[in-house]
Amino acid sequence: MKVYIDVSVLTMAAFLTGIQRVTREITLRLVKDAQAAQIDQTTQIAQIQVILISYHAAKNSYYQIDSQAFFRYYAGHGGMKERMLTRRRVPLSEIGDGAVFFDLDAVWMGRVRRSYLLPILKKQGAVIVAHIYDIISVTHPQYCLQRGVCLFMDYIGAHLQYADAVIVNAQATVAELQKLSAQAGCVCPPCTVVPLGADFQEKTAFSKKRKRSKRKREIPKSGMPYLLMAGTIEPRKNHRLLLRAYGEGLRDMGYGIVFAGSLGWDMEGFARELVEHPDFGKRIFWFSDLKDEELSYLYDHAYFLVFCSYAEGFGLPVLEALKRGTPVLAAELPVTREAAGEACVYFAQDDAQGICSKVFYYHSHKEAYQRLRQQVNQFEPGDWNTCYRRMRGLLCQVYRDKKGRKTSRTEQ
Repeated sequence: MKVYIDVSVLTMAAFLTGIQRVTREITLRLVKDAQAAQIDQTTQIAQIQVILISYHAAKNSYYQIDSQAFFRYYAGHGGMKERMLTRRRVPLSEIGDGAVFFDLDAVWMGRVRRSYLLPILKKQGAVIVAHIYDIISVTHPQYCLQRGVCLFMDYIGAHLQYADAVIVNAQATVAELQKLSAQAGCVCPPCTVVPLGADFQEKTAFSKKRKRSKRKREIPKSGMPYLLMAGTIEPRKNHRLLLRAYGEGLRDMGYGIVFAGSLGWDMEGFARELVEHPDFGKRIFWFSDLKDEELSYLYDHAYFLVFCSYAEGFGLPVLEALKRGTPVLAAELPVTREAAGEACVYFAQDDAQGICSKVFYYHSHKEAYQRLRQQVNQFEPGDWNTCYRRMRGLLCQVYRDKKGRKTSRTEQ
């Protein structure tokens, strides 16, 4: 079985957060299994051959990525991203019977429209499986880049029509997909819920051997308690709410705030407001270039992770914080309740005073805070190996089912 994955968007990304992090974690494990199968032909892993492809705009074609170079670079073992692309052109005619096309990346932001690609692959007999993280561009377009909304409509419409199976991260997304399918007058593809992992691929300890910003080390060492927000700075993440809460009470209680994430679209005004704040660099910090182990270090020492989003498909920072024993203050969202349950402390959406009052309570009741940390330590979020095994199992199952149906029709 050949599994094709379009990693065009991943290889262009400067920072690996959200979907790019998921694409990396799953693809690395697929590649690792495929490499292991080449060494030991007796294993069941030998069933899968992974072919990574990237679209070359100038040549108007897909080209194969060197899997070993991909693995070295994204596993942190060296190499250069620019040297992963091989000279082997991958014509669409190659992706047909006997192949699975696994749409895992944020491919709607790429150059190849799925309304063009998927009908061709379907006609050629390829099995099509999509990992759909959310449909926020449909349900909450006001929080999304306008161009991205238009491109996502093409992507989601094509997969609702042509995908053989869909992977989602929460049951809440299944309900939204089914509702959208009914509105569009089509049958929703079979959906399987696979929660994401909360552990990092990169296991390197926070060591003095690596060069790191002094400020990143000094924040926890200073003894100043801080609240952390992790994730790309974009409108739907609602970073302004934490900044408001800082001015409305957190500062007076002696707390700092830390934003960890690259700058997204339409947030230049917020960025200016942040860096021009009198407390920026003193009690307010923003890091846009963190490595995994640096982010893990900030998680480990945060008093709370704060999660203010208006809409989410899963909320990976919540699970990453809980995995490290860090309590979470989260805005009320169905998907967060589904993923984290009672492990979080919840506040009403867009309520800065709600954040302040929760922090004040635990600040004033040390024993309650310690009990909360104990409760968090008992919570067991998923890991990437489990997530990967379930996704890999589904790819094999959908492939076998489709192949079986073809065999049955042939015998008849």
